[in-house]
Amino acid sequence: MRSGVTIQDIANALQLSRNTVSKALNGKYVPPKTRTAVLNAAIEMGYKGFGMVASEEVSADGEKILLLSSRLLLNINYYVSVMRGVEAAATERNIELNQFTLTSASSLDKLRAYLYHYHIDGIICIELFDTEKIEELMELDRPVVFLDLPLTKNELSGNYDIVLPENFDCVRNFCMQTIRKTNKRKFGFVGDYTHCRSFYERFLGMREALFLSDINYDKNLSILEKDDFPYADPQALFDILSQKKQLPDCFICANDTIAVSLTEALKMLKLKIPNEIMVTGFDNVNEAKVHNPPLSTFNVDKAGLGKKLLTVLLERINDKSQRNRVIYLKSKFIPRTTTSAL
Repeated sequence: MRSGVTIQDIANALQLSRNTVSKALNGKYVPPKTRTAVLNAAIEMGYKGFGMVASEEVSADGEKILLLSSRLLLNINYYVSVMRGVEAAATERNIELNQFTLTSASSLDKLRAYLYHYHIDGIICIELFDTEKIEELMELDRPVVFLDLPLTKNELSGNYDIVLPENFDCVRNFCMQTIRKTNKRKFGFVGDYTHCRSFYERFLGMREALFLSDINYDKNLSILEKDDFPYADPQALFDILSQKKQLPDCFICANDTIAVSLTEALKMLKLKIPNEIMVTGFDNVNEAKVHNPPLSTFNVDKAGLGKKLLTVLLERINDKSQRNRVIYLKSKFIPRTTTSAL
């Protein structure tokens, strides 16, 4: 923990006003969720003299659960909805939630000290895709549930479960239905399919549909750059698209953010959506609904994922001997303007 952390530092990290943070730290009224976020950030960032305040927050009768991520999630609508589901389930069960951001500046040693000092019973991992850190996390002797995992060559060992949206079947079914009901037979994927298990399963769903329809997969129709590629930049996608000799009839994008950016790049190419090229995203975030044109996507029950994360973790806390599980929540195709009527 660095020295000299100020109220303004906490306010900046949480994107709150300095006045709101000051109220929370001094016991004045702020919404309970805001108070929890401020107190957890103060603990994590090492705000001066905060040990006395923090001691009030570890006295709940129920389990103490840690939300662990690799970055602040409050600005990402998808994860905000997931965390709301976790919070709702925790409130029903009188469970205390804490948050810790495991960035490059915060080591596993700090996390270990946090776990023991605040008597954390289990960990929910959200947006944690560093394989090395995950393997080290498994050595901290705490039950863990992951919302998705990175795609790894070696099987992960430890006391954990995985909760995911259903990816493979819904993408496969959409692609097969498109092939049957339209003349579209060329499909491309956009995104780094090695980024996480969900992206990989979405990619496989598309390829399986082609295989079952006796259509060869052409890698040249896809954009499979590594995760550090600026997929959210339409100009970067335009540069790649403009160099391709042929484009697909339909793009399957790894998520809605990529799909929104891709549609903008296709507009720059003067291509008509969906008449010339269809586009689908995944997750059904707010941006997909308000985008022009509205984006076809796959709806994920984000609050349901949050509730399931907590339920599965509590089951593992109560029975650490059970086998590792991978649990899926059903996803549903949401047709909008970027795909033809099916």
